[in-house]
Amino acid sequence: PALVERLDVDDAADAADVVERGRLAILVARYLARLDHPHLARFIDGGMAADGRPWFALEFVHGQRITRWCDAQRLDVATRVRLFLDVCATVQYAHSQLVVHRDLKPDNILVDAQGKVRLLDFGIARLLGDDEQGLTMTRSGHGYAMTPEYAAPEQFGGDNVGIGVDIYALGAVLYALIAGVPPLAMERRGDML
Repeated sequence: PALVERLDVDDAADAADVVERGRLAILVARYLARLDHPHLARFIDGGMAADGRPWFALEFVHGQRITRWCDAQRLDVATRVRLFLDVCATVQYAHSQLVVHRDLKPDNILVDAQGKVRLLDFGIARLLGDDEQGLTMTRSGHGYAMTPEYAAPEQFGGDNVGIGVDIYALGAVLYALIAGVPPLAMERRGDML
């Protein structure tokens, strides 16, 4: 089975902007298709829908959010940290392939029935060295495409971001794994800050 996600395109975007976002989505999709790691949900396909919205399909992973799974298993801190090291190795692999995830959070890190960590949802991923706007930047429509509780400070300004945002998010995920709550509580409206 697969999970298909369609990315939002700002209603006010002009035709040229939609075409450019589509071009960038296809470029990111090609990079994601090359990723091959045992802790990554396998990328299946991606492209542009008829309405101009980019889409991608990932392997469907049956699992629980890492924080929930650790709590359900009543794991001690040392065991949680060992599991977290698998997450770090997976993110390091993505960075070695020039991909920055940009939305690392417990909801995007699942643990399957075998206790194996699986990283998913590269919907706002960015390619290292790609300074173009559109899908490769944090700003998306009228809000920021990110999860504020796990986002690095530079993401709030819409700055061009690198691997540091993933490192910051990993620290926030580790904090949540150990403390049981995110490091920051943010007031939210829907999925946007």
